[in-house]
Amino acid sequence: MSGRSSGKVKDVWFDEFWRLSGVVLDTRVWLSKAVKAIKWDNIVSCGEDALLIRDSGAVETIDRNQLLRTFNGGVVRLKEMPVYTVAGIELGKVADVYFKDSEGTPLVGYELTDGFLADVFEGRRRLYLPDGPENVILGEDAILVPASCERVLERDHTRKVIGEDG
Repeated sequence: MSGRSSGKVKDVWFDEFWRLSGVVLDTRVWLSKAVKAIKWDNIVSCGEDALLIRDSGAVETIDRNQLLRTFNGGVVRLKEMPVYTVAGIELGKVADVYFKDSEGTPLVGYELTDGFLADVFEGRRRLYLPDGPENVILGEDAILVPASCERVLERDHTRKVIGEDG
């Protein structure tokens, strides 16, 4: 750790079990289909404002095609993926994700949107997974959660959306 910036986080990518694998940086690889990324194992600390990495050698060049599951830009992306209960009720679309860096990297919750106007007037909703990700099916086109999740949605009235990333 040197205090030197390696770039800004542009995206996060997940493995086939939807566990956090690493972060993608905004640094571009000139005339290439590759991206600069940091594997989660090389991240020493994850704070609200910064990620600390072991050293500059942790920044790797990865072929963009390896990033199958991401939040923003992979083949299968979580952002705007619909979330349904197993009873067929749509709870919203994914606007953000939550995980506990102290307990590994599985997703523990989602921030859901019903669209821009609903976000502005009503706020987004948070869906924390009380039983963890074990009962959640993350498919290629939708996320399925237990029917009981409809009852545990929390409305965030304090969040006002400004722009695309809120």
